[in-house]
Amino acid sequence: MTSGFEDSSAGMPYRDPQRDGPFVLRNRWQVVDYLGQGGMGTVYLAKDLNLDDRKCVVKKLRDDFFREEDKEKAQQFFLREAKVLSKLQHPNIVLVLDSFREGDDYYLVMEYVEGHNLHDMLKEREEPFTEEQVLTWARQVCDVLHYLHCNDPPVIYRDLKPSNIMIDTKDRVKLVDFGIARLYQEEGDNTHVVSQGYSPPEQYWGGADPRSDVYALGATMYFLLTGREPLALTVSSPRDSRADVSEAADLIIQRATQQDVFLRYQSAAEMKEELDYVLEGEPQPVQHFKWLEVAVGVIVMFASVIGWFGYSKFVEVQKNAEIALDSNRTERMRLEKQLEEVRMNEARLTKIVEANISKELKGGKREHTSLFSMPEGSNGAPAGSSDTAGSASAFNVFNFPGLGHKDDGGQNGGSNTDSNGSGGDGSGSLAPPVAMTYPSYSDSAGNEPKPSRFKDQALVDRDESQLTDPEGLAPLEEDTQR
Repeated sequence: MTSGFEDSSAGMPYRDPQRDGPFVLRNRWQVVDYLGQGGMGTVYLAKDLNLDDRKCVVKKLRDDFFREEDKEKAQQFFLREAKVLSKLQHPNIVLVLDSFREGDDYYLVMEYVEGHNLHDMLKEREEPFTEEQVLTWARQVCDVLHYLHCNDPPVIYRDLKPSNIMIDTKDRVKLVDFGIARLYQEEGDNTHVVSQGYSPPEQYWGGADPRSDVYALGATMYFLLTGREPLALTVSSPRDSRADVSEAADLIIQRATQQDVFLRYQSAAEMKEELDYVLEGEPQPVQHFKWLEVAVGVIVMFASVIGWFGYSKFVEVQKNAEIALDSNRTERMRLEKQLEEVRMNEARLTKIVEANISKELKGGKREHTSLFSMPEGSNGAPAGSSDTAGSASAFNVFNFPGLGHKDDGGQNGGSNTDSNGSGGDGSGSLAPPVAMTYPSYSDSAGNEPKPSRFKDQALVDRDESQLTDPEGLAPLEEDTQR
């Protein structure tokens, strides 16, 4: 195979093998028959004279374009097809044997696939294919798409449809016509080449990616199951036209033909897994570590859930602890405030009690002074000495029995008691207690009586022990005698 298109015979006239008979290209490829006309070229049946007349296919670029720019674009696509196919080797992809140029004509030599394309096959049978057959072919297409998309750089087929899928005599899929296939570039090449009904929305503005081929496969499956061309820019559902299509197959086609690329299968391998499940009830063991991956994923999921639960509990406990701490702090402040109020009340009450005690002590001192002072009458005698009602014995203040006092009419200016210790009226009744006073005494010459030396002297209080102790009573008896 040559590396590119070379002009091996400039000015070579156009020949038709059916009209002019077989002719040889480059002294090797003998064109013997006409096979068909494509959108961009004419396909001939040829023989390889170097390999025992092995059949091959010669594809010649069309030259009947009305505009020069259309011709130039067709030449670009034709050259691109040769460049892409020259790097691909897969059992489901037609093999390129040679590419060259003669005069103004471009030729591409490929292996011959004995069979028919799916579009012609369905038209010949005049009825849709069985679901199992369609799913089997779709699974093979997924394999070849996965191979194309895994190249470096990825190859986007962009023209997947029933007429470009050949089925050989061994029921194997062969993809042909890579005329608009291109190497994938993330920024896109803005090439607006579409097949109505089979191209996804993003391909209309040149934004095709691997998921665009997944869409085209879903639309192709719809055609093979229903015999109807898919509607452009529409989610396909074969069950709407054919009731015996399984719900699983219908869901696969619906997902593959979603208008949003993120709602489709994100790869051909992902779509193939579901096809395997529908056909055999379980996925094909293409990935030997599938269950290990699932187990690891489940473990990671549970670990994540447990970690999230533990963290949420930790946050909850921490929050409760902060709430309890704030509550305890508030309660402590409240108790400290109450304690401060109690201390203030205690201090205030202490001051009140001390003031009352001081007041009582001062009042008690004045009372004792008034009780034991000796006020004088007008004549210098002790007050009350001439008044019967006020002349009670001074000792009645102690409530001693028999120590009552009765006025004797002013004689001797003193107090007389009978032998029974009763008053002068002999009734023996006790006089009411009065303040104890002491009488004044006059001398024998009748001089003015001098004030008693006990006039301003208050009787010294005796404690309780002196009232019971004989030694303590002695001073009291002496005071009494005086």
